[in-house]
Amino acid sequence: MGQNSNYSSYGFGLPAPYLSVRSLGLGNTGAAISDSLSLNIANPALWNGFATTSLQGQAGSSMLENQQGILTQFLGFSVKFPVGDKVGLAMGITPVTRMEGGKSFTDSSSFGATVVNYSSDVQVSGGISQFFIGGGYRISPRFQLGLKAQVYFGNYLTKMDTDLDDGSIKSYFKKYTIVQGVQIGTGSYWISKDRKSGLALYLDYPLKFESYRMYDFYFGDDSTTSHQAIPYPAMFQLGVRRQISKSLTFSADVSHSIVSGSLLKDFYVLEKTEAKNPFYIGFGLEKEKPYRPGTTIWQQMALRGGAYYKSEMIYQSGGLKESGISIGVGLPFMQNLNRIDLAIVAAIRDGFLNNTYGKEKVLSVYISVTTGELWFRKFKRF
Repeated sequence: MGQNSNYSSYGFGLPAPYLSVRSLGLGNTGAAISDSLSLNIANPALWNGFATTSLQGQAGSSMLENQQGILTQFLGFSVKFPVGDKVGLAMGITPVTRMEGGKSFTDSSSFGATVVNYSSDVQVSGGISQFFIGGGYRISPRFQLGLKAQVYFGNYLTKMDTDLDDGSIKSYFKKYTIVQGVQIGTGSYWISKDRKSGLALYLDYPLKFESYRMYDFYFGDDSTTSHQAIPYPAMFQLGVRRQISKSLTFSADVSHSIVSGSLLKDFYVLEKTEAKNPFYIGFGLEKEKPYRPGTTIWQQMALRGGAYYKSEMIYQSGGLKESGISIGVGLPFMQNLNRIDLAIVAAIRDGFLNNTYGKEKVLSVYISVTTGELWFRKFKRF
């Protein structure tokens, strides 16, 4: 049920929606959209020109068709603050992947002339999160650069209980995997002379990733450990923004990751899963009114919508693809220094489990609250 999906027990688990809720409402776009109130996690080059020092937290709930229950997740928090007019700093913690699943099965094996029947229960859980810290710098009125350091950490637990001959003999297996890594993200942003068009480039590059494993076996006490480097993927992203009218803005993002085919070989649960280069493309529209003192929260409400299509890095019998549409709103309040963002995403996952479960239809709701104050700002005296 991790991310309410039957695919979450493969690879590292399914990616968690760590982007800001504003970006989720815009079809997961935003690498070229600046935001002076909430933090645009997608591109550190936009981490400057902040109007406020703010704290931001978000959560989401997902529901998979034909399964009972709603999965609710906390999706991280961040803090940002200006350092003068040209520099901004930010830090935070967000989920990257989440895994949760289980499977029970029965089988038999031949031992000489004897057929041994057995039943097994397998449970897997875990995921990877990241702590990030970085800043952005405005080199000129039309060009900005940013740098983000990301520390990845997480763990996975796999447990298997097996009963042989109707439970007369039992065996037990447990694997505990710790994942640690460091990744550097570099971003840039260029805006046209008329301020109506923007272009963003972002690159995530892994510096060091490792996994530590501890195995426990039971038929008799036994344990062992292992250590191995992980060829974690690098990612390249391109984002564009175009102001269509005074209040309407179009955005589009494209990303591509370079993945080693052997990336997931040490994270198999029951069956082998290859890895391939995933990609993403999304589009968004936002209608946002300029702030005017004295207006109500509803008069300042921003409206958003978008669509996206992406493939995942886990690959088996055609891989896994997802397409979706999104709508969202932004509600600024208290002199436009704070904001509540809401987004609804309807998606279809089409993958190698179609023959078993059919296509997955997922409905997700996200909320983000950003609270800000005018700290660390210089004001002119008249």
